[in-house]
Amino acid sequence: MSKEHNPDENVLFWPRQDIVVDDFDAAGYILDIGGGGEGIIGQLKGEQVIAIDKNRRELEEAAPGGLKIVMDATDLQFLNGSFETVTAFFSLLYIKGTAVDRVFAEAYRILAPGGRFLIWDAAIPTRPDTDKDVVAVMLTVKLPSKEIQTGYGTRWPSQRKDLSYYLRLGETAGFEISTQRQKGRLFHLELRKPS
Repeated sequence: MSKEHNPDENVLFWPRQDIVVDDFDAAGYILDIGGGGEGIIGQLKGEQVIAIDKNRRELEEAAPGGLKIVMDATDLQFLNGSFETVTAFFSLLYIKGTAVDRVFAEAYRILAPGGRFLIWDAAIPTRPDTDKDVVAVMLTVKLPSKEIQTGYGTRWPSQRKDLSYYLRLGETAGFEISTQRQKGRLFHLELRKPS
């Protein structure tokens, strides 16, 4: 008798964590990088959101509401200063190598002076002593009106992608740090483009 392959056998699941995503003020449209899948920011802010994702299927599966565009975050097709707010909800952990630097540079470019880049993500270390190729961050996302059970899985990065890593990327791109909070493996970061 042959044993069927279980894809979960290659995944290290971190214990489920709660993350509270409060409503936030935002003027005009919000560009949500990696806004497919559950589309958390789209569920929170509705028609105000323009969600982009390289993966068409992720956008097709996202909750209704807002505009969805297949686009690469390293090459945003918007004019300079087009947005007051850019968000990334557990999408940066999927971006590899120097492409993350380009995402920060592009977010900076399309933000108006004084605009904000809001990031929710997980601090992912380099591969620990494990035979698992993938780490999965399991979440209970608490929005003002509902809770969403979800998870995000990625291969171990070649370099640690923690809060200090993203802070360095933000400063290199020209952002000022407005807010930084970390709880367990999760963090929230608010970067601001100087006025």
